[in-house]
Amino acid sequence: MASDALMELIHLVTCALDAEGAVYAVTGSIASSIHGEPVASLDVDIVTFLIPEQAARVAARVAPRLYADSDMMRRAAAEHRMANIIDGASGFKVDISILADSAYHREIMRRRVRIAHPESGSAFWVVSPEDTILMKLVWRKESRSEKQWRNALSVAKTQGNRLDWNYLRSWAGRLGVLEDLEALRKEVGV
Repeated sequence: MASDALMELIHLVTCALDAEGAVYAVTGSIASSIHGEPVASLDVDIVTFLIPEQAARVAARVAPRLYADSDMMRRAAAEHRMANIIDGASGFKVDISILADSAYHREIMRRRVRIAHPESGSAFWVVSPEDTILMKLVWRKESRSEKQWRNALSVAKTQGNRLDWNYLRSWAGRLGVLEDLEALRKEVGV
């Protein structure tokens, strides 16, 4: 999984989100590492539904240990965009993407899974393996990043036939990444 400092950062931020009753899920390289092969990461990606007041309270909850601008968090929630929380001690950061309400975003949150860290005993929500793959393919479509492809491939190889391929195909078609999903599936051999 992630380094101790990164796990501590995840713990601090997800505890603040849990305390606010926020619906969230860790995604990105951390989710890829949980559902696939370990990937080095210097940041944490979290998707969430937050209203502006909640976002400002999350910023207050993590202070002073972490830097989070409450006005920036409030604006990000109002405009459904990204905000950052930074750990000055380690240099790690959390990118919090505050989602607009959509069918797919609701589905991500419905399917998320609670993961317990074996050493600390802390638990947090993570996107499902299927949604990790879909999100990586969508990000790859936007950036053409080889890293996103490798992360999606790692999750697909590790999870194999345990994945809900019908779910994957259905949402891949709606998200415009069906061709990439089929290429991924062919490369994995399932």
